[in-house]
Amino acid sequence: MSALEAGTGYSGRMTSESLSGTSPRTLATQALRDALAHERPDIELDNKGYAASYRDVLLPLVSVEDFEADLTAGDGNELETKFRAAHSSSALAVNCFAPFRRWIDDLALPSSGAGFTGLEFERKCPTGLRGGRAPNLDVVLSGPDRVVGIESKLTEFLTRHRAEFSTAYVEQIRDARRDGGYYKEMLRLIDAPESYEWLDAAQLVKHAFGLARTFPDQEVTLLYLFWEPENPEQSAVFAKHREEVAAFAERVAGTRPAFTAMSYPELWQSWQESGPADWIDRHLRDLRARYSVAL
Repeated sequence: MSALEAGTGYSGRMTSESLSGTSPRTLATQALRDALAHERPDIELDNKGYAASYRDVLLPLVSVEDFEADLTAGDGNELETKFRAAHSSSALAVNCFAPFRRWIDDLALPSSGAGFTGLEFERKCPTGLRGGRAPNLDVVLSGPDRVVGIESKLTEFLTRHRAEFSTAYVEQIRDARRDGGYYKEMLRLIDAPESYEWLDAAQLVKHAFGLARTFPDQEVTLLYLFWEPENPEQSAVFAKHREEVAAFAERVAGTRPAFTAMSYPELWQSWQESGPADWIDRHLRDLRARYSVAL
């Protein structure tokens, strides 16, 4: 069960913006830049928080060989662009999961357990629609009879979203997906594209369509894994985002793929509480030094 399903929330006074009046995304971007600069004083960052090389943003236990080929094969040329940012969600996913390529037996998720045998980054999962590009999942974990596709978010949800779908989704999806909760949610979003203010629900629906078609004979889960600062109570956006994730989860419940969500800090805490291997304990310290920042 995810933290959202368990009803975890925040208490205390919430404000629509931080106490300084600066937007949460601006504060988060700056805090993440400062954390990277502190951990890597040997590298140069520009005023937008971008390093000169993607290698500069990697954590100590992350090897280039564990992810470079995957991201090079993905869409968007991320290694030479967005990945170099201190606030890159793709870099966060790689920094979190890449070492498990070498120690896959040590990987477990609160909602899915252990027993994974494969790990891929930027995995294309085609929806089956003619034209356009296949959705890329940040991480895909696989086992003998199950798959978990992970959509990673860092600061992206701190910008408002509006759902958009091409007409091809309605016209060309004619299989069992048409009867599921994701399709019904898509139809609702087409009629009310601003239903979610912070959650990019359209992207999640498209990922779900891709996972369902790419892995038709396996148990499939879509995991929405998102970052939060140490002090989410500083802005109402974080609580509202969680409310929207919970609402989305309720609307697509009981359909395929299963949907679950949790924050990166919650994932790391679950690893910490499991009595991790020595390397994971070190890795968690590195992750928190880089990404556990206050706004």
